Amino acid sequence: MTALYYIGLVLLILMAAAAQLLLYSAGNYVPRVPPPVSGTVRIACVGDSITFGALVKRRGANCYPAQLQKLLGSRYSVRNFGANGHAAQKSADKPYWQHPYFKASTEFDSDIVLLMLGTNDALERNWRGAGPFIADYREMITHYQALPKRPVVCLMTPPTQFPVDNPTKVIHELRKDELSEITEAIIKLGAELSLSVIDVNTATKNHPEYFKFDGIHPDAGGARLIAETACRVLTTEVLKG
Repeated sequence: MTALYYIGLVLLILMAAAAQLLLYSAGNYVPRVPPPVSGTVRIACVGDSITFGALVKRRGANCYPAQLQKLLGSRYSVRNFGANGHAAQKSADKPYWQHPYFKASTEFDSDIVLLMLGTNDALERNWRGAGPFIADYREMITHYQALPKRPVVCLMTPPTQFPVDNPTKVIHELRKDELSEITEAIIKLGAELSLSVIDVNTATKNHPEYFKFDGIHPDAGGARLIAETACRVLTTEVLKG
């Protein structure tokens, strides 16, 4: 092995570590959410860094809420309330309940709320079992449903997690069994509450090519797949009337 190879390897590891630090430190980053266009159907995309579009090139144009906006068109105002590193559980290290976007999404006067939380709940430091997750997730659903406009709440399962064996990549402490348990809980809760479920987990399970960086965060192509999956359910189950 040449010295140049080792220098390149070290640089890649440092870049990966810097990206991981960026994701962690950006947990409370709150970019301004543009106001809705008057007379449009308002859609609030509530979620974590996957909704926010962390690590997506040209995030503002290519995160899944922005791509969903393009798919739905000008009759809709789709807004991104994704908070990096946040979870549904109140006991988590970064509960969505305490992020400024929780208040902002509450005050957005939504017609539809797309709820995609759960990935960070599967972190070892956050996981307390399915019971606490379901209780807090259910409470969040009830919170949005009880808003003055009585918005339709659609549940979204987390994307599939893919293994990453390259030591230069960012490695997360998510546990696949817990993520599967969360996915199943969301699907069952949707059936119990008669809510539409956008099954992102199933939509992404055969597409590791969209999650090459760390096995968790989609690139622009993965964000497009999430947007297309959401759009399909919205147009066939929610917006058909």
